[in-house]
Amino acid sequence: MGVIKIMDEVLSNKIAAGEVVERVSSVVKELVENSIDAKSTNIKVELINAGIKEIKVIDNGRGMDESDATLAFTPHATSKIRNENDLFFINTLGFRGEALPSIASVSEIELNTSDGNTKTRVYIKGGKLIETGPGRISEGTTITVKNLFFNTPARLKFLKSYYTELNNVTALIEKLSLSHPHISFSLKCDEKEILKTSGSNDLLKTIHEIYGYNVSKNMVHIEGENLDYEIDGYISNININKSTKTNMTTLVNGRIVTNAYVTRIIKDAYHTFLAENRYPVVVITINTDPTIIDVNIHPTKQDIKFSKMETLEELLFSLIRDKLNNTDNTFKAYIETPKGNVDFKPSNNDQEKIDTSNNEENKFELPKYIEETELNFSLNEETLEYNTNIREEKSEEDLIHPVGLAMGTYLFANDTDTVYIIDIHAANERINYEKYLNELKEQNVNTINLLFPISIEFTKNEYMTILENKKFINSLGIEFEEFGINTIRVTSHPTWLKEGLETESINKIFDLITNLEKKFDRVKFNEQLAINLSCKMSVKANTNIGPLEQETLLRRLMKCEFPYTCPHGRPTIIKYTKYELEKLFKRVN
Repeated sequence: MGVIKIMDEVLSNKIAAGEVVERVSSVVKELVENSIDAKSTNIKVELINAGIKEIKVIDNGRGMDESDATLAFTPHATSKIRNENDLFFINTLGFRGEALPSIASVSEIELNTSDGNTKTRVYIKGGKLIETGPGRISEGTTITVKNLFFNTPARLKFLKSYYTELNNVTALIEKLSLSHPHISFSLKCDEKEILKTSGSNDLLKTIHEIYGYNVSKNMVHIEGENLDYEIDGYISNININKSTKTNMTTLVNGRIVTNAYVTRIIKDAYHTFLAENRYPVVVITINTDPTIIDVNIHPTKQDIKFSKMETLEELLFSLIRDKLNNTDNTFKAYIETPKGNVDFKPSNNDQEKIDTSNNEENKFELPKYIEETELNFSLNEETLEYNTNIREEKSEEDLIHPVGLAMGTYLFANDTDTVYIIDIHAANERINYEKYLNELKEQNVNTINLLFPISIEFTKNEYMTILENKKFINSLGIEFEEFGINTIRVTSHPTWLKEGLETESINKIFDLITNLEKKFDRVKFNEQLAINLSCKMSVKANTNIGPLEQETLLRRLMKCEFPYTCPHGRPTIIKYTKYELEKLFKRVN
């Protein structure tokens, strides 16, 4: 008896701090989010020794009176919710009432605040109230956190290096700036300014202030809605991509979230446009009814649950995919530099949002070919030809013309003011990929019977998988019969398989089928099969192709739905404008 006891308040706050306060950036996040909830329009963050020694957050928000200033450090004290029903209608960043008492329990805190009528100062050390009295500021709130984890040395030693902690804080302020472009943010460390935004309420300008000109120039606007969600924001074309997901900023009702499912949707939308290990820069805001999401699943509030994920996936994927398919994604072999001052049109209710995809200065379309019906192309003809749509006719001088082949791999071409370099293997891969993808979508498949059937032996497990999926395999145009132990004999195949590579192609198809995921997705299967087949059946690097073949390759590439990359995400075509070439040769400044 008497073993179970109620923990004292300081101890319970220290335990709560283990979940809420992990590092310097955790403290900054909680304090800045409180400033945002207080309707601040200017927020300053000042650090000493990357915040390990001191963190100061200054805002011009509505502040607090003396009673609220003291009560704010009491566990579970909050102005954000009043009852259980409010949990289903959360429209603020904070609401749990855990952050301030948790931070105060493992540091020294000085709070100065004013609500416009009274000025209040509160000083707390290690979770104990030391002093209250008149404050020293007349507007907003200034909160200073010193000596973080001074009374929990075990936590202190787990803090990372100076630069790691500073990088984490910087990344946080960048995302908060993107999520609230109407607020001016600044970050200083040891009196040196690290970051500053204008608070212009123009998201594209904020992207420019954080990422620079070259990124903002390559961002395109997306916007759409369905019955459950509204989506608005910017995504990068494929010229801008990173090695990590950290630049993928997703916001839900103004809250920065890290949701694996949403991240996967965005990455899937870039499938075959970017390499598997590359990620876009995105700033996407998702607005929805608070009852559709649950933000109360983790103390840090950085992950949420969606009750209607299917409708979100459909909307988000289609918006990104459609925009990428209708945007200039030509790779540039140079870093763009602004000509003169960069102007941004303010975004407000009275003015249309900036959409770089509709800006004539930024808009670029690959030159379109006149359909050459009399061109007789024999080498790889069946590999290259797949689309008979006749494009808009252009004058001869506006067309892109092949100039010659370098190193047996790179085709040089030009039009009136641009030089293009085309990787013939990557270009042929893109052509083949879209050809096979279109063939796989066809309901009626043309097949050819084999004079000499192809026998394929499998393991027992693979063999059972093949038999289980026989109906699906038949729908691809492949007919087969059982032929001995764990062996089948293929008697016909679709006519679009490349002549001479039928056996290898069929083996690739069966390899993919034997590794099917439990949750089968026909669209993903078609994409992966088209990728597997397109690489093997494309013209290889170091293959000299003649003028007619070069002309046909270019013409077929221009007809592709997305001619800018191969299905693995490598560029097919890179451009130099006349202006950039003249800069290289010092003809212009």
